[in-house]
Amino acid sequence: MLAPTIHRGTLGLLLVLLAAALTACALPRRAQARPPGSSAPVRYRVEIPAPHRQYVHVAMDVTSPSGRHAQVAMPAWTPGSYLIRDFARHVYDLRAEDDRGRALETRRLDKQTWRVEHGGRPFTVRYRVFAAEPSVRTSHVDDQHASLVGASLFLYVMGEQSRPSEVEVMLPAGWSAHTALAADPTASDGVVRLTAPDYDTLVDSPIELGTPAVERFEVDGAQIEYVLTGAEGTAIELRRLVDDARRVVEAQGELMGGLPFSRYVFLLRVSEVGGGGLEHASSTSMMMRRADFDRDDGYARAARLAAHELFHAWNVKRIHDRALGPFDYGRENHSRLLWLHEGFTETMEAQSLLRAGLVEPHDYVRELGQRFSSYLGKPGRNYAPLSSLSFDAWTKAYMPADNHPNVAISYYEKGDFVGIALDLELRLRAASHGHEGSLAGLFRRLMASHGAKGRGISADDVVAATSAEAGEDMAWFFARYVDGTEELPLPELLPRVGVDVKISAPWLDDDGKVLDVLGRTQRLERLHTGLQLSGNAEVRNVEPDSPADRAGLMLHDVVVAVDGLRTSTRSAVEARLADHVPGESVRIALFRGERLLERTLTVAESTARTIALSLRPQAELSAEQQRLRQAWLGGE
Repeated sequence: MLAPTIHRGTLGLLLVLLAAALTACALPRRAQARPPGSSAPVRYRVEIPAPHRQYVHVAMDVTSPSGRHAQVAMPAWTPGSYLIRDFARHVYDLRAEDDRGRALETRRLDKQTWRVEHGGRPFTVRYRVFAAEPSVRTSHVDDQHASLVGASLFLYVMGEQSRPSEVEVMLPAGWSAHTALAADPTASDGVVRLTAPDYDTLVDSPIELGTPAVERFEVDGAQIEYVLTGAEGTAIELRRLVDDARRVVEAQGELMGGLPFSRYVFLLRVSEVGGGGLEHASSTSMMMRRADFDRDDGYARAARLAAHELFHAWNVKRIHDRALGPFDYGRENHSRLLWLHEGFTETMEAQSLLRAGLVEPHDYVRELGQRFSSYLGKPGRNYAPLSSLSFDAWTKAYMPADNHPNVAISYYEKGDFVGIALDLELRLRAASHGHEGSLAGLFRRLMASHGAKGRGISADDVVAATSAEAGEDMAWFFARYVDGTEELPLPELLPRVGVDVKISAPWLDDDGKVLDVLGRTQRLERLHTGLQLSGNAEVRNVEPDSPADRAGLMLHDVVVAVDGLRTSTRSAVEARLADHVPGESVRIALFRGERLLERTLTVAESTARTIALSLRPQAELSAEQQRLRQAWLGGE
C-alpha cells in the first residue's frame, strides 16, 4: 500500500500500513554468499535525543555472530555518488559490549573498520554519528528534521551484508518518519520499526524524520508518496509539485512498459543551501534552494529533478554495470558506464518531460541548440573518451584539478548528447528496416534481459541490445563516440527528423561574411584569446595552443593592464580587448605572484559558431519525417 509514514501517536495509520510491510519492491536481489549465521537479522536502534546537537545515536545488535570475532565497518561512500567520503570520520564514542552488558575488546584496524572480540556471544556496538552536512549524500539533523542516509549511519558486519536488517527509530516528539522501507504497524507510540532484506537495501532507503507536508497518489497500482520538507513560511505549492510528479511517473511508466516498483517515495527538502538528487530503487532524495522557487522556472526545475531521479529506478538501480553491485563499500567501485547511467538518464528525463506535457517540443529543440552550442565551446570535450571519463570519475570528476576544463567534460553533459544522437540513429536505422526503434526501446530490452533478472550489464551487452533495437550492427557508434573522441553528429542527424539547423556567429551575416558594423559585444565575441578570467581578472584557464598559451600566460596570473590602461576586473579586460581586431597584438601587464610581467598576445578570429535549432513547418516535411519527429518529440 502506501510508503511508510509513521506519526507518533497515530495508531490508526500504522494499522493501515500493514500492507506496505508485506509489499516488496520489484527489485531483483543481487546474489551474495551467505556465511554461517547470516540469516539472523542485524538490528539497529536509532535515537536523536537532542536534535539541536546534531548527533544520531546508534546501537547495532548482532544476535548470531559468526566465529569468535567480527569486523564491523562504516562505508567509505554511498551508491550513486562516486566520491570517497569516509563516513567513519563522523563516528564518535564507539564501544562494544556482550549480551550481558560487559565491555568487549574493540580495536580500530583502519579508517573505517573495527575488530570486536565477541567470543561467539551476541554483541552490541554503540556509537554516535555527527550529522551536520546538508546534502542528499550525507545525513543531516537539526531541530526541525533529520535526513538519514544509511551509508553514513549504519555499520555493517564485513562479509555478512546479506543479513536482513531491522531498524528501530525512536521519534522525537511530534515527528513522523518517511521511507521506502517496510514498516511494522504494531510498533508502540513514538517508535518506528523498519525492515530490509539485506544491507544493500537498508542503505538504499533514506529515512526522513520531521513534520513535512505529504501527499499520496497512485499510478498503475503503484503507491507514490511525495514528501516536502522545509517549505514552511513559503508559498511553495505542494499540489503543483505533486501534479507534475504524477505526470512524470505516468510518462515514464508508459515509455518503459510499466513501473518496476509497487511503491515509491519522492523526498524533497528545500533549504537555504544545497541542491541535487540521489537515486534509490524505490525512492529518491532531492534538495532545492528555497530561492529556486522565487523564479518562474522553479517548478520546472523540480519536475526535471524528479524525472531524472525517477528514471534511475530503471537505469542504475536495476539496469546496472556489473561493477556497481554487489557493492564494495570500502573502496572505489569503478565503472566505465556512467555515460549510460547518468548521461542517458538525462536524455530519458527530457523524453519523459516531453511526453508528460511539461516541456513543449519547440522549447526543447530551441534549448537543445543553445546547450549544444555551449558544449561545442568547451575545449576538453573530445580530449578523452567517455568510457575513460566514467572510470576516472572517482578521482577527477569530483576533485577536479585546475586543468580539468582542457582535458575533460562532464559525462552527464556529453553522455546526454551521445544519448540524443543514439536515439535519433536508432529511430532512423530501425525505420529503414521496417520497424520502430528508440533509446527507450534499448532500455526496455536491457530491462528484460538483465534488469528484471538481477543481472549486471557490460558494455558488450549495451552494444548487443542497441544492435538488436536498430536491426543492424551498431558497434561503430560506440567505437566513435564512447570509446573514441569523434565530434558528435547531431547537426547532421537533426534535419533528417524535421529540425532546421542554422550555424552562424553573432559577427557574421547570413552569407557568412563579417558584418560592416559591429557592436562592442560582437567585436569581443569575434576574438579568440583562449583566456578565461574570474571577476577580479585572475586567469582561471588558458586553453592549450591558444593565443594566450602562445603568449605565455598561466593559471592564477592577475591581469592589471591592457595596452597600458589599468584593468582591475574581467569586464575591463574584455572592454580593452574589444578595441582590437583579429591579427592585432595586445600588451598584457600582469602580476604572477609578486612579480610584475608583460606579455604580448596576438588575438585570433574565433572559430566558435552558434547552432540554432527550430522545428521545420509540418507542411515542408515528408510523411516519414513527420512520423519520426512526432515519435521523437512525443507529439506536437
